[in-house]
Amino acid sequence: MKAHRVQTRWRDLDGLGHVNHTVVLTYLEEGRDAWLAEHGINRDEYVVGQCSLTFRREIEPARKTVIAQCELGSLGRSSITTLERIVDEDGETVVEAEFRLVLWDPERRIPRSITDHERASMAPAERMDL
Repeated sequence: MKAHRVQTRWRDLDGLGHVNHTVVLTYLEEGRDAWLAEHGINRDEYVVGQCSLTFRREIEPARKTVIAQCELGSLGRSSITTLERIVDEDGETVVEAEFRLVLWDPERRIPRSITDHERASMAPAERMDL
């Protein structure tokens, strides 16, 4: 499982005084991009086809950082399902997420297949329990 520390920012807070739910998508994206880069997939080589989030707790304004975690859920022909979560500094899960990513050819602007190298790189990844 890839863990990526994300710094929270004052502008991330909403009128209720906690990190806004839309900002959580950016935190997850930062963690996902770091994980995918380890497997040779650049930021412009995927699009999000579907996502599902469960908010367990708020991210309070006193939090300076959170940890975005990402790992493989499953592989398709041209899609990857990732299991992701955000954990606070105390190790408590605050958000759980599942994303279906479609690999993308940025020049042709169409979906592409997962390469043998990418598949081999991700295959040994262990799944986290959400």
